Amino acid sequence: MNLKESILSLSRLFSVSGHETVSNAELEALTEGLFDQHTSDPMGNHLFVKKCHRENAPKILLDVHFDEIGMMVTQVKEGGFLTVTPIGGVDPRILQAGEVLIYGKETIFGVITATPPHFRQAGDSQKLQPMDALYVDTGYDKETLEELCPVGTPVGFKPVYGELLNDRLFGKAFDDKACGACVLCGLAAVPAHELVGDVYFLFSAQEELGTRGAALAAFDVRPDYCLVIDVTHAAVPEVTERVLSPMESGVVIDLAPITDRKLTHMIRELCDQKGIPYALQACVGSTGTNANVLGICADGIPTALCSLPIKNMHSPSEVLSLKDAQAVADLVTAFVSAKNIGEVYAQ
Repeated sequence: MNLKESILSLSRLFSVSGHETVSNAELEALTEGLFDQHTSDPMGNHLFVKKCHRENAPKILLDVHFDEIGMMVTQVKEGGFLTVTPIGGVDPRILQAGEVLIYGKETIFGVITATPPHFRQAGDSQKLQPMDALYVDTGYDKETLEELCPVGTPVGFKPVYGELLNDRLFGKAFDDKACGACVLCGLAAVPAHELVGDVYFLFSAQEELGTRGAALAAFDVRPDYCLVIDVTHAAVPEVTERVLSPMESGVVIDLAPITDRKLTHMIRELCDQKGIPYALQACVGSTGTNANVLGICADGIPTALCSLPIKNMHSPSEVLSLKDAQAVADLVTAFVSAKNIGEVYAQ
């Protein structure tokens, strides 16, 4: 599999939180032939299974969240305008003049209005417009809009992708579908007979709304151990209050109270053995990921957390390094075939 094309193909899929099953057909096509089984549940979780075909094999859970941030229509206005409310952590500062798609009975293009400075009151030009003061301009009449995209219709950033220098990509929803592409490519490199156990790849739902879907699926699987893969903030010049990993550092291995220390140490040793570049990141409080819930799910699941550093998180122009993404894919390959991990955590 081609990692770059997998990242772009997956990230283009529409999956605003609460609507993770809309792109089922496209997701099936992108994963065809890679797994023995694919199911989805009422929450919207997608669970893919790749069997090692050995009896009493351990169950390995790889979790990546499938949902992305977006918006929802709250009102249909005269003149082709919609008002919206956020789904997940949408930053109002990036919205004005932004391009969106409204996923109703038909997919409609819209532009978020921006009040020109000529019409703003003195002293207001530097003030942030709240989301309830913004409108999505579609050009449709009110009656048509009410039919095609009524109240409750989801809205997402328009998928626009491109390349920067030094093998860097920009676009929407790399959080967290780029990590999903790393998993797909990492697993594709491992024949079934080389797997240390049966691999359950969970494309989980509603992480952006509070890590809702992962625990539900984990109760069903009851894995022996788990690796959560999510994005993290890459180092940028204006952020000084914490130490962040520069891009091209490789995999970010997260050290947190909720994560399993033995499993995390084994992953670090695995990176050393395989020559996979990595950096360490301390998470003293919440990890902000599904690791928060999977570690305490069911009887307790030994869980490690690794991350892909990106810039401009929760924007339509997130930036990643293909070198970091390749390191994450290489870690997945090593992790699912690492015999010493399986021996320690197999029941």
